[in-house]
Amino acid sequence: MSEIKIETLTPVHIGSGRMLIKNNDFCVTKDSEDYDVVAVTDPNKVLSLIGIEHIDNWVRAIERGNPINEIINTYAPKGTKVEDYARIIDYFGGERVTETLKEFIHDGLGRPYIPGSSIKGAIRTAVMATEADKKDKTELNIIVKGLKEKKLSDDIFGEDTNNEKRDVFRFLIISDATFGELNTIAFNMVNINERTKQSYWDTSKPQLIEALAKEDETTFNIKLDLERYEKSKGHVHEMPECMRSLPDLFKTINSHTAKLLRSEIEYWEERKNDDDSDKVEVYISNCRKILNETTICEQNGKSCILRLGHGCGWRFITGAWSERSDEFYYVKEKARPNNNKYQDYDFPKSRRVSEDCDLLGFVRLIMKD
Repeated sequence: MSEIKIETLTPVHIGSGRMLIKNNDFCVTKDSEDYDVVAVTDPNKVLSLIGIEHIDNWVRAIERGNPINEIINTYAPKGTKVEDYARIIDYFGGERVTETLKEFIHDGLGRPYIPGSSIKGAIRTAVMATEADKKDKTELNIIVKGLKEKKLSDDIFGEDTNNEKRDVFRFLIISDATFGELNTIAFNMVNINERTKQSYWDTSKPQLIEALAKEDETTFNIKLDLERYEKSKGHVHEMPECMRSLPDLFKTINSHTAKLLRSEIEYWEERKNDDDSDKVEVYISNCRKILNETTICEQNGKSCILRLGHGCGWRFITGAWSERSDEFYYVKEKARPNNNKYQDYDFPKSRRVSEDCDLLGFVRLIMKD
């Protein structure tokens, strides 16, 4: 088992599956030090403050849409701090507060964490895209035209059935990465949206999210169980060469991230003059900063840059391997059913970013000595 340090280069969001409702599950207020915060209601704490005799008043206040801080101020003793009835998230969303908040996932002790499955899924995508690039163009065209991503995955890693477990990715074992030193933050996600009649900077559909702040860090564990793999040979699929050691795996992840960043920069360089905002320039600059981090990782050989979680965009989620195919238009048609108005645009045409134009989901993984 290898201990790995993980650092957030940009904000990271891994969803809990809960969409919190304003003035019911959360409100924006001031903490005891007069900073703007999102207060996520803790029902047990609220009940202990207002007393069971005021439950009906609480329910009626919720139905009226009264913020939880108003309820506390009405029914709890004066001087109660927001920390006494809510979980606190540092707020950077400005005056416009959306009606919902996408909550970050927390463990049973209330600590934010990145599940090992999220890290493993992002690594699998990087390996799969790398191996797909080695495929003959004709073979790749057949896979893409048939929209047979599972076939490609089975070809690379092996197919699990009811009777056989042949997928070699099970030999990569990854623990959760639990954070806790810093509070999470809340901010609005907006779009860089390629349009002909308006600016590319699209704030018309903001989404408030909770995320890990950039420059947070923790450790987790990775085990590449090559001994067990060797014992299983003949019963499992052949492992890709890039998975035969942790340094090789990190190199593959880093090269994959760098390749997509270079492609992203090239794409928007061709379009920046068509936009009347400066945001595309900022986006390109932020991409270059992260690309520079991949260069540093390549030089030291012990680290890599990985992108994961919400807001990654279609190209990073899928690995963008299908773009190399002559039949890529089948993917675009599948992704845009009955949306003929988008046919003149490349796919994908928009990118999710923060209001500061931060890209989400970039982390650095470092092998510890």
